[in-house]
Amino acid sequence: MLPFPTAILDYLPSFNEARNSTLLAAMAPAAANPPFYHTTRPHIFDFISDRYLALAAPVLVYWVLSTVFHALDTLELPYFEARRIHDSAETKAKNRAGFWQVIRAVLFQQFIQTLVGLLWVDSDDEILAHQVNVDHVAAMRFITPRVADLVLLLVGPKYGVKLLESRGHEIVNWVYWWGIPIVQMFAGFCIIDTWQYFLHRAMHTYPTLYRQFHSHHHRLYVPFAFGALYNHPVEGFLLDTLGAAIAELLTFMTVRQAILLFTLSTWKTVDDHCGYKLWWDPCQLFFANNADYHDIHHQSYGIKANFAQPFFTNWDYLLGTQMTRAQADARRSRPAKDE
Repeated sequence: MLPFPTAILDYLPSFNEARNSTLLAAMAPAAANPPFYHTTRPHIFDFISDRYLALAAPVLVYWVLSTVFHALDTLELPYFEARRIHDSAETKAKNRAGFWQVIRAVLFQQFIQTLVGLLWVDSDDEILAHQVNVDHVAAMRFITPRVADLVLLLVGPKYGVKLLESRGHEIVNWVYWWGIPIVQMFAGFCIIDTWQYFLHRAMHTYPTLYRQFHSHHHRLYVPFAFGALYNHPVEGFLLDTLGAAIAELLTFMTVRQAILLFTLSTWKTVDDHCGYKLWWDPCQLFFANNADYHDIHHQSYGIKANFAQPFFTNWDYLLGTQMTRAQADARRSRPAKDE
């Protein structure tokens, strides 16, 4: 974990009221009061250290979730068949990579990913010393003046001081346990999205990059869950492994936060390739960048669109590379001479 450069806080503007020692003393929590998700155990689970959990969790999620979707593909249950984006016959006819070819490629990518993770993730001793055995009360007291500045900036000094005097310790507690982690996770999502959008788009912009690397993934004209990580090894390292590591680094996450980031990223990527439109699926309910959105990119009419992955569609929208399902259907239905 890269430690946050706290010295930069000294250069931020500050309100005079935020330096009032009496006010700060009233705001500073006297106890940690951790929320439900916090544990004081040395490791989240007794049978595996947090270091190795960070490496294992995304791999496990990939195999479990992909197996579930593969079972749905095989069982062909009426409810799910009605919600398939492509039928099974189309998958078999159009994909140019076989099932076991995909599996072998994924195993190799995960092998590389794990080796990089062993070098990247802090040792168990470092995690225990700097991330688990933390004086949370002291940490909350450290951020108290900046929380005061933030409240005063948002509501103004007149009402801000009254709010801080009455609820300041609660605000500090919320910012520490919820506000900062939420911002870190959201920033991690945005960094992964930005990294993957521009690298993914470059793979389609420059023919050599597409031919040598990204064309492997597009052998899957009809995406399916196991194919989420079917990539050329170089692309797999650059797009997925390095992108997640950069996001974790730049957001100053602890290893436990990184476990959640890596797991959610893998979960979302698998779901984006699942081949089903399921409104109740959290990945499809809360994100416009979902299985239907990404499926468009895998089709010939959408291969120059919908580069964004895995979370948001903002870069496609802002840079004019977004194709909606309505636009895709209109494009697909054009006569061949119009293509």
